[in-house]
Amino acid sequence: MEISEDKQANVINEFNNFTDALKKFGKLVETTVIQKKEERLGIYVKNEDTIDYEKFHESILELFGPEIKSQDVKSFYRKLSNNPDVPVDWCEIFGYFLSEEDALASQLDEENLVFLVSRKQRIGLAGGWKRDVVKCLVKIPQLDFLIIATQKGSITVFNSQMRAQANINVTDTSWITGCDYLPQLKRIVAVTERTIIIWDYKAQGSSQDNCFVIKPMDHCLLCVCVVPMTDHLCRDDILMGDDGGFVNRFTLNSDDFGLKKSKNKKKMQSQILDSKNFKNIKRKLHNDWVMKIKYIQPLNCFGSCSLDSIHSFVLESLKRLEDNMPVREFSMPRGANTFVYCIKANVIVTGGDDKILRLWHPNISTKPVGKLVGHMFSITELVTNEKDQHVISLSSAKVFRVWDIQTLSLLQVFHDSQGGPGDMQIYAMIFDYNHGMLVTGSSVIDMYPLTRMIQDTKQIPHSHDRDINVMVYNRTFHQLLTICSESIIKFSFFMETILMMEYQVWELETGHQIYQIFDPHGSSIEVTTAAIDKSGFVLATGAYNGTLKLWDFGSGQEMKVLVEGKDWKEDDHWLHQLTFLATKEKNHFLILALEYNGRIKLVQGKEEDPLLAVIWELPEVVPIFIQGKKVIPLTVSSKPKTMNIPIPEVELEPNENEPVVLNINPGISMEVTCFDVLIMEGYNMIAAATVNGIIILWNFVLCTVTELHRPEDALILDPDLDPERLKVNAMLFLFRSSDCVRKISEESITSSAQSDSTHGLQSNKKFKQLTAWRGHALKIVNVIYVEDKQVVLTSSVDGSVRIWHARNGHYCGYFGQRRTFELNEVTDFILPCDVNEYPVEVKEESKYTEKKQRYEYPLVFDRDKWRKMSSFSLLFRRPIPKPFDVNQEFKFFKSLSSPKIRRNVLESTMTGNREAGVIFGSLPIYRVPSPTSLRFLPLIGADAHKESSENFQGKKKGGRILHSQSRRRSLRKSLAPEVNLTSAFFPVIQK
Repeated sequence: MEISEDKQANVINEFNNFTDALKKFGKLVETTVIQKKEERLGIYVKNEDTIDYEKFHESILELFGPEIKSQDVKSFYRKLSNNPDVPVDWCEIFGYFLSEEDALASQLDEENLVFLVSRKQRIGLAGGWKRDVVKCLVKIPQLDFLIIATQKGSITVFNSQMRAQANINVTDTSWITGCDYLPQLKRIVAVTERTIIIWDYKAQGSSQDNCFVIKPMDHCLLCVCVVPMTDHLCRDDILMGDDGGFVNRFTLNSDDFGLKKSKNKKKMQSQILDSKNFKNIKRKLHNDWVMKIKYIQPLNCFGSCSLDSIHSFVLESLKRLEDNMPVREFSMPRGANTFVYCIKANVIVTGGDDKILRLWHPNISTKPVGKLVGHMFSITELVTNEKDQHVISLSSAKVFRVWDIQTLSLLQVFHDSQGGPGDMQIYAMIFDYNHGMLVTGSSVIDMYPLTRMIQDTKQIPHSHDRDINVMVYNRTFHQLLTICSESIIKFSFFMETILMMEYQVWELETGHQIYQIFDPHGSSIEVTTAAIDKSGFVLATGAYNGTLKLWDFGSGQEMKVLVEGKDWKEDDHWLHQLTFLATKEKNHFLILALEYNGRIKLVQGKEEDPLLAVIWELPEVVPIFIQGKKVIPLTVSSKPKTMNIPIPEVELEPNENEPVVLNINPGISMEVTCFDVLIMEGYNMIAAATVNGIIILWNFVLCTVTELHRPEDALILDPDLDPERLKVNAMLFLFRSSDCVRKISEESITSSAQSDSTHGLQSNKKFKQLTAWRGHALKIVNVIYVEDKQVVLTSSVDGSVRIWHARNGHYCGYFGQRRTFELNEVTDFILPCDVNEYPVEVKEESKYTEKKQRYEYPLVFDRDKWRKMSSFSLLFRRPIPKPFDVNQEFKFFKSLSSPKIRRNVLESTMTGNREAGVIFGSLPIYRVPSPTSLRFLPLIGADAHKESSENFQGKKKGGRILHSQSRRRSLRKSLAPEVNLTSAFFPVIQK
């Protein structure tokens, strides 16, 4: 009775809390509605209590918890902003407006399956024995290779492309039961029924000569694992379980195998070592076979499972193996065949012959925290996908089940239907985190890829059916707008072709489409540009016929329009670029528009006027710059059409407004192609660029127009060159306030510092390339960098909009795919199907690294060094060397030095010699001028003696130079053979 009363009190308490949250939610909605109504009337004054989207979202999370979806909050807030009088229901904030049919269809869709079984890959065992099976699989993520051990003694190391790198066939009568990798000794350990095998897979020579066999063992070894020990070098500890219920801790040192002395030997002789010479600590923890053993590093404990119903699973530290203290035991009927630990969820999952998956907390051994039921046969293997929080279980009937560890729900069931139950029993299973793949081992190796890996790498990214013209990002609501042209061919009694325009709005965090509008400017009218105001509520679109429209971004309703003029020529008023200007008045819009003919005009939209109107145009100044002027003065119009606008209406001075006669080719284009606006305190500028590369700056503070840059061949028309080779496609002001100091951190890619000289305009800044990658196979239309998400958005004429990680260029997905984006930093590296080039990162050398000394080769003989050394005549005063004596005089080698670097440019000519072959026949030949100060090397042998004797006879006269014939013969014998090496090093120089 007391328990039921407590439950009833808890239910009443929860009901009261939820009721209070609903009341607070009603007050929040009421306050937001009043604020939106006052904003529409233009009477609202912003203060600290102003409710924007960020504050509204935080209030919702405080009331109902973090489980509320951001997309539902955005839809609810947008609904209030668009129409404050619309009735709302509190259920909408929880997203209950979705139908069950859509959710069911989404679950049954193949793209939402965890593993794509239809893309399974199968690899046969390399060599080995007939009727052999894989007994153990070990993945080494640090080295990205896979170790496969078969039952009959074959151990193979596979690389990331699943190609065999090393293999050994153990000549042992016992079967292999397990294997692992020794990280300190850099070896592979495998256990058989009675022995331990240590194999050096990297050593050259015969594989049989590179392994050690440790035996005998007291019991039959059934499993093995390595204990990571980073504090001990040249030492590894392994844990082994046997058929007697013992857990053994075996210590392996490099000195035990003579690994330090093996470098001097050509081959490491195969040796059989006695197990009694190794440190072995063991303790009986189970009353039956130890089926699996693992060391769980986050818990600093080892776990072992057995078929024992009482001591089914043991979780304890390594110290308990050395004493008889009680250990943590988990009991379950019929024992446990396997177990796995989930790091994020902090639970241990066990499975056995009772067909039930049990979830245990590491510190609670009395009762499991959850159960998963569904298997019809004994559970043999368990693995986890930590990234997605999935547990994959395998039964003896080769049935796989994928579970969500957070919701305890079943996600997928699939069956390996190839082969009979006994012929291809699966003995081992792992999950490869590096490649997103489930690997199983039987008589073959099967690999099941994750659906998202296949979807991202094999499926063609498709966001639109036609080329994408425009991509704009709404930074307020974190949404993306894309516009494309779509050709639809309808077949009826006759064939009809219709050009249909549409624009779509996407959610950045999920990549899902929110809504789309067909033919926004009318039938067969192409939309060429778009822009979003700073608040994020108003969208402007421009078409090729010159029409401009304003839209409500949240609802997609048309607000105002600039109609087409009667005298407008086709394509003459094609809109290229739109930019919103900030205004102080409510519902007052100012838009700068760039036309195809190069004119920049200001479009105004007032609240009381349903139509947009052009109030002024910037005068044409490019022809005046071509005449030779660098600065053109401006005057503010005395009769402006509109007052209080950010950019004043300007005109050319009377002397500059005369007709301009140009002496250039009329085929040269001078239209403005792009512009950017900078309106801040002290700055009021427009920078524009033309199709021939001329950059001009409008300064409305100084009332001047300045030509900043003109290419040398800007006014040259060459039919052999591309006329748009100098075209500037986009430009951007780089500006930060003078008191803004950007801190260098890991969250930011760019950095800037305070500059007193430029007062905000960052000049003389060097740009350094960090990363480059290929994003599309075809032309890229637009690129957007989202700083808060650290992602890059790209759109192309191939009809796809893709999202990438900004730091490393990793592919996240495309807009329009079924699965949700994963914008967090991930380890899975994938590429779209039409891209096969990896990103290139440019690494800069650290300025703190010491520069190593560089040597120049080859060395040449230096005559000056030779003269500075001892006299050549001392050579004749030395005694006759005895046999096998080494002459310690290395004067010749001390006279060698590096060659002088040539400063002149070498002349080169192409040989074009076909007889020399394809490679050498096309290599350039460099013509090097002959040296003028180069002399011969000293002659070695008899010629050297002869030349030296003649020199001494010419300089000095006396009996000291005369020597006997025996003296000459002995000297000739002690010198080198009579060879002149000068011609081998230097060409002959004509005197």
